[in-house]
Amino acid sequence: MSKTAETTEQEWQFSAAGLDLARDWIARQPAEYSVRRFAPRATLEIDDTYFDSADWMIFRAGFALRLRQAREDAGDARAELTLKALRPARDGFAQRTEITEAVPSADLGILVNGTTALAERVRALVGDRALAPLFHAHTRRERQQLLEADTELPLAEVDLDHTLLQTPNGATRELTRDEVECLNAEPAVLEPLVERLRIAAHLEPANESKFRAGLDIAGLEPAGPWSAPTQAITASMPFDAAVPRVLGRYFTTVVHSEPAVRLGSVEAVHEMRVAARHLDVLLKAFANQAPRWAVRTRRVVRALVKALGAVRDCDVQIAWLDGSGEPATTIEPLRSRLETERRAARTALLGLLDAADTRDWIESWRRELEAAASREHAPAGQATNGDATRRPVTAIAARKLIHAQARKLRKRARRIGVHSNADDYHEVRIRAKRLRYTLGPFAELYGDAGREYLKALAKLQTVLGNHHDANVRADRFGALAANDLPATASFALGRLVERDAGTLQDQCAKFSKAWRRLRKRRWRALEAAMKDAAIGP
Repeated sequence: MSKTAETTEQEWQFSAAGLDLARDWIARQPAEYSVRRFAPRATLEIDDTYFDSADWMIFRAGFALRLRQAREDAGDARAELTLKALRPARDGFAQRTEITEAVPSADLGILVNGTTALAERVRALVGDRALAPLFHAHTRRERQQLLEADTELPLAEVDLDHTLLQTPNGATRELTRDEVECLNAEPAVLEPLVERLRIAAHLEPANESKFRAGLDIAGLEPAGPWSAPTQAITASMPFDAAVPRVLGRYFTTVVHSEPAVRLGSVEAVHEMRVAARHLDVLLKAFANQAPRWAVRTRRVVRALVKALGAVRDCDVQIAWLDGSGEPATTIEPLRSRLETERRAARTALLGLLDAADTRDWIESWRRELEAAASREHAPAGQATNGDATRRPVTAIAARKLIHAQARKLRKRARRIGVHSNADDYHEVRIRAKRLRYTLGPFAELYGDAGREYLKALAKLQTVLGNHHDANVRADRFGALAANDLPATASFALGRLVERDAGTLQDQCAKFSKAWRRLRKRRWRALEAAMKDAAIGP
């Protein structure tokens, strides 16, 4: 298996009218006090082809996928596959992550279906989507390295590039650029030399990357992530018009999160999970008011919540373990087993994201949300939603839903006492979550009262979430302890479980205060605001 190299490329990129001025300047440079000197390297002939899926999944993840073949003069070509971050340059200076593998073939289909780490990462990102070439770039690169004279350590490389961009439809464009890449020197050390080169060769910062230039000549504009039509929710609007707007907000977050989730981002998994949980709770709460196309797909949303939850639970426990203060060598067996569980959960999540049901859900919701927005904007004579005067308004319908969830939370919370167990607290946590997710989309209708109540709900959820996480850890770590851990790891595990017992007691003590914050003044203020919104001005 080829070794994957993940590096941060740091380089200056300049546009040039030609390469002669830079060549001449380099030729005139003597060794600086016998400390540095330029040394020529073999000229490269480079052929790059860039690829992406039809829905720009790689671009949306913040990368470009490049397949390169490079050869020195008449030498044999070597190939490499690269995911290159698309961070823009500032004043010609760019810092970009590159994930690269040397590959045995220039056939992208063979490479992406291979077993290398980078191939697996690309597959995780695009799933079963086809990858198509965007454009081709042929570059002749003259290279000079800046060396430390005494050690021969390469500090930087100056590349003089002449590039021909070519698109599948035959369009072409030439670029002439001078680049200075940091190798074993920090940018601040090289800045004086780069500035002298810039002045001598009459160079201008090239803030447009070759990738962007290639897209431009190909007439390609990467599609941004799809978003549901942005529409405000008002107290007096028909509730059946508000429902698609509410669902669209959280569905948009799911769609936006997908590329980063596929790349393994912990934050993106959390973000997508929260949005999917909102959808699940709201689809249940809206069951009698939501359109059929939304309600009938709840099973897909629930499957997504479950798959994301399995990955998120591992992320939470790994982060807690890393912050436990135990020596890394001691907890490594525990961490390794959690990582194994996470990989299995992540494989299942990627399979679900690629499943036909999930892709159909995403495409159908896009169509339906756009159609719902179009109907709301139709002229009065073309409206298809029926007589608005006979449809319940949002303020009244939302108030009923919030009341229903609040009653269920109060019923569960009042049962909590000294003999309550973990399941009892977990039931309260579920009810608090459902109330928060039901209130959230409409909180702005209730001004400060809505916002304050949401904050108090969030604090209760934090207490109950910490309590739940500690219980999950006790169960998970107990299962791990039964699997022949090394003695040092088992001893550390015992300390961690004992510490978590204190966390459970602490969170139980905090529950009463967090619950009191929701019962009186804040609830009265929210109830008054909901009543005022329902009555109207």
